Amino acid sequence: MTAPSRRTVLALGLGAALAPGTAPARASTPGPTPGPTFGPDWTGLASALHGELLRPGDPRYDTARLPRNLRFADRARPEAVARCADTADVAECLRFSRRHGLRFAVRSGGHCYGGWSSDAPLVVDLAGLDAVRVTEGQAEIGAGAPLATVYTALARHGVTVPAGSCPTVGLAGLALGGGHGVTSRAYGLTCDSLLAAEVVLADGRTLRCDPEHEPELFWALRGGGNGNFGVVTSLLLRTHPAPDCTFFQYSWDWPDATRALAEWQRWAYAAPDRLWSNFHVWTRPDGPSVDAGGVLLGPAEDLRRLTAPLLARTGRTTSEQVVTRPYLDTMLAYAGCRTEADCLRQESRAFAAASHFFDDLLPDPALTDLRRFAERRDSVEASITFTALGGAVNRVPTDATAFRHRTSTLLAQLITEWPEEADPAPRLRWVTDARTTLAPHANGHAYQNYRDPTLPDWRTAYYGEHLPRLEAAKAAYDPDRAFDFPQGI
Repeated sequence: MTAPSRRTVLALGLGAALAPGTAPARASTPGPTPGPTFGPDWTGLASALHGELLRPGDPRYDTARLPRNLRFADRARPEAVARCADTADVAECLRFSRRHGLRFAVRSGGHCYGGWSSDAPLVVDLAGLDAVRVTEGQAEIGAGAPLATVYTALARHGVTVPAGSCPTVGLAGLALGGGHGVTSRAYGLTCDSLLAAEVVLADGRTLRCDPEHEPELFWALRGGGNGNFGVVTSLLLRTHPAPDCTFFQYSWDWPDATRALAEWQRWAYAAPDRLWSNFHVWTRPDGPSVDAGGVLLGPAEDLRRLTAPLLARTGRTTSEQVVTRPYLDTMLAYAGCRTEADCLRQESRAFAAASHFFDDLLPDPALTDLRRFAERRDSVEASITFTALGGAVNRVPTDATAFRHRTSTLLAQLITEWPEEADPAPRLRWVTDARTTLAPHANGHAYQNYRDPTLPDWRTAYYGEHLPRLEAAKAAYDPDRAFDFPQGI
């Protein structure tokens, strides 16, 4: 088995998942003895949609039902997958679910770390809502547009939006939970560029929210919006320049790993905003390794000048790579592909992950604990990726959006993936052990886009002091809790 792919390690995003807990209502023929029962009128729903309704038996169903995270493939057996063509289809699906008391899940890109976007009787699939329309300084983007499509469409106009590096993640899933990505230090989180959103509520009503219209919902969507208040079908975002970029990667021998990480974190957090970087600690049965990489919005000569102090303090590197490309080519290369079509053909795999935020740089005891963990003989192929925050991410006031992690210095993602035939048990243990190892040094927060089904106090970890305000928004916009799932507000 190869190591987890860079596209997975760097920035998996998250699809929205909605799963109310009520059981489907059943109608029966009146009379002294029970009559026949009837299920939902799937034929009626199919005829009401502009898109398609796929049921078991359709040759396309087995592909349509699957989430991107194949860890939950067996659990994803909906009675129907509605491939919505427009906002009206989404509203029709929600009204249909309401009439029949039917659980539903809404899926943007299908990357939900908990698998909750594909495990209800009705899956409302937003992949068909992928249009990208660019105007001066803004872009209206469909909720289901994958990042490879978004980057490609925007690049034709010389602009971009801050987003991640996994090419098949749907934009809404990323943006509504915050949205860390390759240009976050320069341009902020994805949600920081959100100007307005179109939302379908549980009763099928559609509204537009922005700072002046439904401002409390607009606040909640930026960091707490995944699967909690309504279905976002379209997002209006501020665009930013997309200059040529320089990609870089450096590797060190394992004996130099502790010094490399210690020096990297100081360097990366203090770097200019246009430089984004992360550091990987890879674990494998044959031994651990480390490397650091990132992207500079600018030329190679600037990158070499900025990295010179880091390389001088970390000792001899075992490999170096510095490549300058146009912005789109850099984003696609970081995703492990060359074209939009190549990106969208990338195969799905099973994965498990957890996360930590840190308020300070890692102290020496944390570096020692991390080294010992990586050197365990039972280590599986996995990675711990530290991403330097700061820059535009940290300049936004904590209460300006529902994303509460504005004072953190580092974000760590602990992730492992495996092929279908592999035993998941040791991989799941690795994630738990990695989280436990770093927990004493972290601040108790976790990234809501990296949903962890095993996280005990997820409400505090994801939302903290923002939780009461989010609960008030929930009561106002979804009082009957139609939008519900195991980690729903």
